[in-house]
Amino acid sequence: MNLKINIFQFDIQWLDATGNISLIRNHIQTLGKDVDLIVLPEMFLSGFCMDPTKSAIKEDGEEINKLIAIAKKFSTAIMGSLAIEQDGLHYNRVLLISEDGIIGRYDKQYLFSPSGENAAFESKYDTNLISFKDWTILPQVCYDLRFPENVRQLPAPDLLIYMANWPTLRIHHWDTLLIARAIENQCFTIGCNRIGIDGNEWEYPGHSVVIRPDGSIMESNDKSNIDVYSLSILEVNEYRSKYKFLDDKKI
Repeated sequence: MNLKINIFQFDIQWLDATGNISLIRNHIQTLGKDVDLIVLPEMFLSGFCMDPTKSAIKEDGEEINKLIAIAKKFSTAIMGSLAIEQDGLHYNRVLLISEDGIIGRYDKQYLFSPSGENAAFESKYDTNLISFKDWTILPQVCYDLRFPENVRQLPAPDLLIYMANWPTLRIHHWDTLLIARAIENQCFTIGCNRIGIDGNEWEYPGHSVVIRPDGSIMESNDKSNIDVYSLSILEVNEYRSKYKFLDDKKI
């Protein structure tokens, strides 16, 4: 089956969960098309704030309930990472949110030590494949992109999704590594990066992208929002059948 996806790269409002939820709701409302999955950037309700006492929310809090309500109203699902507080610890956690609630979780495994993320956050939910509408999806977050073993330890997914706050200074690394991940795993690969300038005064240029299993660019963007795209599971299966490179992998 085909999967209709939209990437919402936006200027995340610093530590303003209410404002960011409004931006997301308005964006989904204006799409005007049936969409299976909306992909959002890393820490999409707060920005890349390394003080989780200011940025973290709870999974049973009002912010998540509002996102569930949005998913229900528009018959879609939402995926992005959030600063989450659980039992006194903090996580940079990907949530897959549908009208039925939270249906998938992943905690960023490679925490960005240059910013002190590894001191502020933990990891509970390990790298895992999430089943969604007959697709296997592997979520990853920002710095994870530099560590291909995090993906290769599992069976190759149909769709690999990276959510990020990746700055302009190193955006050529983002562009190049996303193509590499698609080629080596022979799967659709999505990168969703934010735009704008955050509370740390870091600039982000977008460069969100959809890449085919052969590594070719389906769509890329540096300033505005990528339209709705239909991904074909047959394209993944046919390419892997033609080029059986994954049969020879050792990790």
